Amino acid sequence: MYKFLKEQYQFSDFQIAQLQYTWKTFSSEFSKLLIMGLVFRNILGRYMFAVIVMLLLRTATGGLHCKKYISCFLVSFTYMFLSLTVLPFVPVNKVFQLILLFICMLCNYYIGPVTSAVHRPLSNGCTKRVKIQAFLVVFFYLVLAYIVPENPYITCGFWVIILHTLQLAAAKILKKEEIYREREAY
Repeated sequence: MYKFLKEQYQFSDFQIAQLQYTWKTFSSEFSKLLIMGLVFRNILGRYMFAVIVMLLLRTATGGLHCKKYISCFLVSFTYMFLSLTVLPFVPVNKVFQLILLFICMLCNYYIGPVTSAVHRPLSNGCTKRVKIQAFLVVFFYLVLAYIVPENPYITCGFWVIILHTLQLAAAKILKKEEIYREREAY
């Protein structure tokens, strides 16, 4: 494939490396979602709903990043397991849910984005755009949670937003510590 792209389309080594990274990332993420889909097949609708809410936030604000596939899978699985099967049994008053979603909306805006170490820093314009995207996603979810009667989908989405905000805050703290350690090393 490398030789074909190089000879047929005159791709540079860098362009081929980018394609390899994209393919590796896509196949890794798709396989994790598929495996978890099989695990949560009895509640597939809620799982798909939770994945959509998570992806809308994750693509905007980033969060914790693992270096190994297995650790990434375990973190993602734990995130979904908690959102779908454990935390929905924790009773949270509707008014308190709305207050927490409002807090999450602000936190996602002010904390995010937290990118992985392998990505270059985002431009100011891109940073502003993804902050607004995350803000709007949680805002629309807050309105949805207010309008729609309590149901398993709304509850799972609520916990996805809570867990996403918590892991985003943890990622920000870890990134600051990493930057501090790098400065100390010099």
